Amino acid sequence: FVLHSFRDLDAPPASVTAVVQNRFLSNGFKEMALSTAVWSVLKAKKHGLKYTNGFMAHFYVISEQLSPLMAWGFFGPDENLRDICHYFRDQMLGFLADIFSFQASRYTTVEEFAEDILQHMKTRVNNIGVKFSQ
Repeated sequence: FVLHSFRDLDAPPASVTAVVQNRFLSNGFKEMALSTAVWSVLKAKKHGLKYTNGFMAHFYVISEQLSPLMAWGFFGPDENLRDICHYFRDQMLGFLADIFSFQASRYTTVEEFAEDILQHMKTRVNNIGVKFSQ
């Protein structure tokens, strides 16, 4: 889901681009429209789940709160927020690259692999924390 969302950011739907780039609309209206669009998509996906109390249902509840902010961060006018969102995306993609890399992760035993994943996660969370504290 996260990877799919990040990929969608590279080629957003034309309707999203049209609203966000419309200079006649206020930033508040643009943000509200973008948030509503993102929220509606997530709500529809959540509604279509087979298990309404499963992991993905709870994941969508969290996503309904975070995704509109992230979308506004990527597409909105605030350069600082955009930089933070891009940094967050880069750290997430870097984390995924690390755990699937034979050079960065040991696939020798489950325990060693788990240790490496935990270390990669700690490193990325620390990087994000440092960036957010600036």
